[in-house]
Amino acid sequence: MAALAWLAPLAISNAAEFKTEQGFDSSGVPYDRGADYVSPQVVPTTKFVNVLTLPTLPEWKPGDPIKEVPRQFSDPQVLNPVPVNPVADKLDDLAQKQRDFDQTQFPTRALSTPAVNVEGQTNTGVSPSDVNGDIGPNHYVQAINGSGGALIRIYNKADGTAVGPAFELATLGSGGACATGLGDAVILYDELASRWVLTEFVDGANDLCFYISAGSNPASTTWTRYNFVMPSFPDYPHYGVWSDAYYAAANENGTSGQRPVYAFDRTKMLAGQAATFQRKTVARLGGFSFEAWQAADHDGIEAPPTNAPGLFMRHRDDESHNPGSNNPTQDFLEIVQLDVDFTTPANTVLTGPVQVPISEFSSNLNGLTAFNAFPQPNGQKLDPLREQVMNKLIYRNFGTHETLVGNMVTDVDAADTGGIRWFELRRTGGIANPWTLHQEGTYAPGDGGNPADRWMAGSAIDSAGNIAMGYSVTRQSPGIFPEIRYVGRLSSDTLGVMTSPERTLIAGGGSQSNERWGDYHSMSVDPVDGCTFWYTGGYMPTGAWSTRIGSFRFDECGTPTFTFGGTTTSSQLCANQGTPVSLPNNQLNVGSISGFVDPVNLAFSASLPTGFSGSLTPGTVTPPGTSQLALSATNAATPGDTSITVNATSGATTRQFTTNVLVATAAPGTPALTAPADNAIGQSLTPTFSWSAATQAASYQVQVATDAGFTTIVATQTVTGGTSLVLSTPLQSSTNYFWRVTPNNVCGAGTISAVRTFRTQTAAGDCDVGQTPVTVFSEGAEAGANGFVVSGTGASSWSISTARPFAGTSAWLAPDPATATNQLLDSPTINIPAGQNPVVLSFQSDETIEDKTTAPVGCWDGGWVEFSTNGGTNWTAFTATDILAGPFDGAVDGAGAGWCGDPRAYNRKVISLNSLAGQAVKFRFRFTSDTSVGRTPHGWYIDDISVRSCSSGPTDAVFANSFE
Repeated sequence: MAALAWLAPLAISNAAEFKTEQGFDSSGVPYDRGADYVSPQVVPTTKFVNVLTLPTLPEWKPGDPIKEVPRQFSDPQVLNPVPVNPVADKLDDLAQKQRDFDQTQFPTRALSTPAVNVEGQTNTGVSPSDVNGDIGPNHYVQAINGSGGALIRIYNKADGTAVGPAFELATLGSGGACATGLGDAVILYDELASRWVLTEFVDGANDLCFYISAGSNPASTTWTRYNFVMPSFPDYPHYGVWSDAYYAAANENGTSGQRPVYAFDRTKMLAGQAATFQRKTVARLGGFSFEAWQAADHDGIEAPPTNAPGLFMRHRDDESHNPGSNNPTQDFLEIVQLDVDFTTPANTVLTGPVQVPISEFSSNLNGLTAFNAFPQPNGQKLDPLREQVMNKLIYRNFGTHETLVGNMVTDVDAADTGGIRWFELRRTGGIANPWTLHQEGTYAPGDGGNPADRWMAGSAIDSAGNIAMGYSVTRQSPGIFPEIRYVGRLSSDTLGVMTSPERTLIAGGGSQSNERWGDYHSMSVDPVDGCTFWYTGGYMPTGAWSTRIGSFRFDECGTPTFTFGGTTTSSQLCANQGTPVSLPNNQLNVGSISGFVDPVNLAFSASLPTGFSGSLTPGTVTPPGTSQLALSATNAATPGDTSITVNATSGATTRQFTTNVLVATAAPGTPALTAPADNAIGQSLTPTFSWSAATQAASYQVQVATDAGFTTIVATQTVTGGTSLVLSTPLQSSTNYFWRVTPNNVCGAGTISAVRTFRTQTAAGDCDVGQTPVTVFSEGAEAGANGFVVSGTGASSWSISTARPFAGTSAWLAPDPATATNQLLDSPTINIPAGQNPVVLSFQSDETIEDKTTAPVGCWDGGWVEFSTNGGTNWTAFTATDILAGPFDGAVDGAGAGWCGDPRAYNRKVISLNSLAGQAVKFRFRFTSDTSVGRTPHGWYIDDISVRSCSSGPTDAVFANSFE
């Protein structure tokens, strides 16, 4: 293992939130325009890893400790569902249809005996395993939870043998928050880019870590790592590959009453450039306290249609979530679409939810909140994961139509017997048309009168439209230890039933000792032949879980044909010379489906544009094989985007690959600034900067500083494809700023614009124009306690933490445990000046504190600020009328008003001290918790504590300690 390059992760700018616009489109579908949250730009790191050189990790052995990864309830269940229109207690109609088929059709068609059926990774002392994986051109990559984060292992596709040892996912990067991985990894093969995408979240923070391979061989490649920091902890993340973004969703606990969906800038990430993500939220379902959307994941050689938004799905059992208006004959799949604009986040649009009616199903499996429902032979029940459309929601574009294939668990008989509700949705005629239900079924065979529980399925659709599912099976009596089976159907078969006999991939031999069961079992389709299904899931060989990897296919799959694509879909070229300037060669890949070996002829689809020259070497390829596309250009080329298309033809079949070249023939011209106007005052803290286009500019760098010489730059952002910018982090109030714009293209930077200045609007506690700010006291927790004193009662108390500082490396933290505490943090004595107005206490506050979400809303645990004018003998709490910014969230249980939340980003609190002018004052930050739910390891973070006043005369610095 050798590190070829190392760049420290860097947040170029801070995150931003925007006002959004809600409404309804012409079809009556709700939309929400504008990103709720835009992350800072994140600069990636790179590292080369050859897994053959990695050391072997120690294995878990029976008797070693077991770590359980908790599943989080992010909101309380708000309904006690008693449907107004009861559903008859009977066998699921679709399960009855499947059983009728099984009894009358005697199917002989079958998915093949597994070509690969090998043991995957085994028990690591962590529960659940959260096993999942994906298949690439030559390898299968599997992930499970380990005690030090996600464990990855790579297998040869041909025979299932392991390539090198298992390794922690964090091995693919160096340092930073991602080095402390926690698990819940998701493995994706990006078929459109021929790249691997590996992800996990981290321990004790809100980070999601992406590792993107430089090529299709995961065993020896350079990995580019992105460390995105989410607004709050992104529990249970799921991902999908799409043409414009990597989409994801999570059970994020910072969106009370809502659930988030995310879009990560795939184009920038594949190019190894600084990238951002955006978040939108959707109102959650009422019956679940745990919930997340499922992102659609692309399969196949055909990309989604141009400008197709990303897709997310969840299911809605209206008896559980809308009991006062439920329909006893149908339930719903719900879809939202996210049309993301990474250049102008205000243009990002979330559309939906749109409901697709499906047959009645039941999410009530031992209630709506229990993590156990399906008993094993030892009686211990396993987690049904009733809340989720299962991993993965598969998308495939057949040209004539698009499909979405997925599944979820359902109670098939009102007796908590698990069955698999599976579905295929279709969309025809393009993205303006709706998704409709093509077919659905419930797989729950009768099992000779002793029905087993089937759940935790992965499903997928091959290139011929055939569907397969792999899943877990268990029964208490007669006993079936948790095992893996699979089943399928051909596209031409009777709709709504699985037509192949059920096969066992691996039988079980023992029972799990706790309720948790893997959450990410997954089915994938081989990208090379488009036909072979690959499934991985968990089972119980003895008393400790293990995993299995298997592959199988329908013999009827597909007409032999070829695939065609290239490694570089976009590039830039500085053609500023009269002689040709060359791009790096672009490798074209010709793949084989179902054994296709006929020669494929390559040729440019049209004459190359003026100034361009190129070649294809070789011009004929026998699949699978490659050719090199070489392109060059002179300054006779037309500046701007140029598309070069190559045709691949064999017989009557022609496929195309297009690469876009952004050509520049000179450095760009000079932009003129247009807004804000020069010397403007009262400007928004998130002003819109705009300027005129510069000739041949590909991007613009906008810089904002507090001095005309730009020695103190507070924001630097790059804009591509536009001439305006809203900063991703607010500016300071009552501050003079200077700004300028530098145009850039591949030939270099152009002339920097003229400099303009403006002043931001006044905020609470600010000094007026003409007044001089005076820092009376400041503390940033960077140099120890510095006169602050900790006291109180309970096992937890204030301390200096490095987990989530606002600035610098440290902040004060009062943890929020599930025990009774009274945590006190007293300041030194501070002399409040007289004759100056205003005088304020301000601090940055980040609250991850248990709040009340039902009426009357408020805080179970909470924090507030008190003051003493007699050296700490008596204390008085500041009231709501003293708070100038950052109002209280409500009454704290058993106390007065305070702050809480679950969680919040840092926000500024400002308290008026005018009534204390001329006095010697101590301040006390007080936090209390009760004996129930807590939010440890987090709680109340405070940072950048200061007392400031405003003087109308010369500056008079009463006290400053330079802790920063």
